[in-house]
Amino acid sequence: MLTYSIAIRTLGTAGEKFLAELRSITSQTVQPEKVVVYIAEGYSRPGFTVGKEEYVWVKKGMMSQRVLPYDEITSDCVLMLDDDVCLAPDSAAKLLQAMEENGADCVGPDVFKNQDMPFRMKVKAVVSDLVFPHFSGKWAYKVRRDGSFSYNHRPEPRYYLSQSCAGPAQLWKKQSFKDLRLEEELWLDSLEFPFAEDRLMTYKLYLGGGKLGVLYDSGVKNLDAGSSSSSFKKSPDRIRVRTLASYLTWWRMCYHYGGDTVGSRFAASFAFGFKSLWLLLVMTVLAIVRLDFKVLTSYIKGWMEGRNRCRSGFFDGLAPYRLNRNE
Repeated sequence: MLTYSIAIRTLGTAGEKFLAELRSITSQTVQPEKVVVYIAEGYSRPGFTVGKEEYVWVKKGMMSQRVLPYDEITSDCVLMLDDDVCLAPDSAAKLLQAMEENGADCVGPDVFKNQDMPFRMKVKAVVSDLVFPHFSGKWAYKVRRDGSFSYNHRPEPRYYLSQSCAGPAQLWKKQSFKDLRLEEELWLDSLEFPFAEDRLMTYKLYLGGGKLGVLYDSGVKNLDAGSSSSSFKKSPDRIRVRTLASYLTWWRMCYHYGGDTVGSRFAASFAFGFKSLWLLLVMTVLAIVRLDFKVLTSYIKGWMEGRNRCRSGFFDGLAPYRLNRNE
């Protein structure tokens, strides 16, 4: 079986949820060779030690604390975790088995369980970001031309191919991760919050010809400490930042990705234009209902800022998003 180590990104503020995660790691039937905690500079390590975890201080940022050289790790694979994930005793073994049996470069567990959301939450996902279910027997998640994603409506408890996967837990072959040149995507950390960073990272693997999958019966649970996202959710500027990030990630992933053609750019523009007009309508209605037109102006500001950045050469100097794996 492939060897693996665990890499955890944290601010050190998840408390009991981080403690529960570390305890779940010690109970794994297949133990990691190392457990390395990449904590943001300026933050103190928690006052407890559960197993053999080591701490390494790195630059703060969800992307910066994930896109690392991992020089401390020599294993075949790296199980990358947030600090609020709890593993079943056989989670690592199941993920490794799925990777080996399917020849995958990355396998993610189903941590957000979109298919199990209450109906009202599914409707909200459609209205707020055009996130739809799909009925494919092959795919877990698909990335659409407008930059949003769709999820499997009724998956079986098994491995599926995928075009993206969630950020709280991902098992990567270390060399496949390094070959993606994800340091080219650290620009996302320049925003107040790196919205859709997991999609930006994992879709790059799929688009470049790598093999990405999702395992629906891994036993991995997301405890959702929200240590990084809680302040963003409270920010009055969150709509502008989210809209800006959506524009930039769409441009990078779907519009001008390096293998695009006139036809593909037209299709992506049409899809994103429809999404933008739909969300403009949603924000207008929301502003009227709340009697708060900052909602609408924040959306417009974010959209305009995204367009201006892309047209001004924001991505100039970066390697193409879609990489040639044969290079």
